[in-house]
Amino acid sequence: MNTSSKTPAIALGLMVIAALTAVVYFLVGVAPPEIANKWYDLARKITKDVDDVVHIRPRVTFGGITLLKESNSIKELSTTERNFDCTYTSENTWMGSTKRIELKGSFVGKAGYDLVQPFSIDIAADGKTIRAHMPPVQINSVEQVKMEVMKDENGIWNKISPQEREQGINALLGQARKSLEKSGILREADEAFTRQLEEAIRKSAPQGVEIFREPLS
Repeated sequence: MNTSSKTPAIALGLMVIAALTAVVYFLVGVAPPEIANKWYDLARKITKDVDDVVHIRPRVTFGGITLLKESNSIKELSTTERNFDCTYTSENTWMGSTKRIELKGSFVGKAGYDLVQPFSIDIAADGKTIRAHMPPVQINSVEQVKMEVMKDENGIWNKISPQEREQGINALLGQARKSLEKSGILREADEAFTRQLEEAIRKSAPQGVEIFREPLS
């Protein structure tokens, strides 16, 4: 066997072993004391400032290593609320006889986040960037506060059944949810929270640190 051909492979293997050894040493040997001395206080301040603004405590990491675990007593965070109206209309004609249902509902919709999913803030290893990771923004609730029957008209022999009235009420709620999603409330909720979160982090973050929030998907 050619000894010269084995040399690069051996050298590469030694380099990989050395790199892995360095990573393990950093994680289990050097990193915790250094982080505790330099970054733990910053993590505590950021956590407190975020909690003061949005009343939740995120997990805070430094270069991927956890400094503080998240602690949330609430499972859902709503950052935007909207009052709106929605209508539902159904019309059916059978053998020249027409029945009509028209409903109008008033609703309160809320958008925000599911905090059962992870919420974390990571301070980069170089200390120059802070990145917040939030669950996807979502519709948290759509509550009907009022409903009016605008039309409930039977045909001569084409009558509205109780089941059709119940289906109309359910369809109104589904239509209200779709209308709320299309209204821009998700982006509004995400932008509102991003502003609050950035303001909270900047209270404690060193000057010049860049703060990022993942864009709305």
